[in-house]
Amino acid sequence: MTRLLSFLPVLALLSVSTITHAKWSDDLTADIRFSYVLTSDPGGSDQDNGDDNEIVTFNGDAIEGESGVGFAIGKRFDAVGVSLAYETIGGAYDLSGSVEADGDILLPGTEADIDVETFMLEIDYTWEINEILDWNVLAGMGQTTFDFSTNGTRLPLANGTTFLTGNDVDNSDTSIRFGAGISYQLSDSASLLTMLQYTNYGTAELKTGTGAAETTTSMDVESTEVSMRIKFDF
Repeated sequence: MTRLLSFLPVLALLSVSTITHAKWSDDLTADIRFSYVLTSDPGGSDQDNGDDNEIVTFNGDAIEGESGVGFAIGKRFDAVGVSLAYETIGGAYDLSGSVEADGDILLPGTEADIDVETFMLEIDYTWEINEILDWNVLAGMGQTTFDFSTNGTRLPLANGTTFLTGNDVDNSDTSIRFGAGISYQLSDSASLLTMLQYTNYGTAELKTGTGAAETTTSMDVESTEVSMRIKFDF
C-alpha cells in the first residue's frame, strides 16, 4: 500500500499535464495483448490457523509457462500514453514446503491453482529509434482478483488419486507493474510491441477448513513475463 500511495501523485501529475494539451477525440488507442510467464515466485508467509496453531509456511516455486491474454483502451498525448487494461492469467503454486511450527508436514505435495484477473492502469513513454522502431517503457497499477473456486487445491492421496480442497473464496489486492520493450511499426495505424515486464499481483489467500478450524495460506504472487501487444492508433 505504501508503494501504491507513493505512485499515485506521479500518475495524477502525468495524466493532468498531458490531458490539458490534447482533445479526447484525438489519438485514441487499443491493444490486444498476450503474456507468457518466464519466472514466478509465490513467496512465503505465516499461515493464520483458526485454532491458534501457528503454521510457518515456506512455499515452493511456482510452475512456469503459464500464459495469459488481455485487451486495453487508451489515449496518446504525444510521447505519453495512458491506457486501462483487462488481463487474465493462470497460476499454479507448489505448497509442499508448508510445515507446522512443531515440524509436521502440512499438505505434502499440494498444488494450488489460481485464476488471476487484473484491471491495470498504465502510463507509457515512447521515443523513436528510427522510422519503424521505438523504445517503450511503462509503469502501471491496478486491482487483481484471485479465484480459487475453479480448480481449488489438489491434494495427492495414497491410492494415487487426488482430492480437491480449498474454499470457494475470492480475494483481491493492489498490483503494480514495470516494463520495457521495443515497438515495431506494422502499418500507419498498427504496431507490435514486445516487452519484458515485472508484475506484482499482490497476495493471494487460500482458505481451507471452516469455522474455528479455517486456515488461510498467503502467497505473494509476483512474476516476470514476456508481453506481446498488437497496438492500434485511431
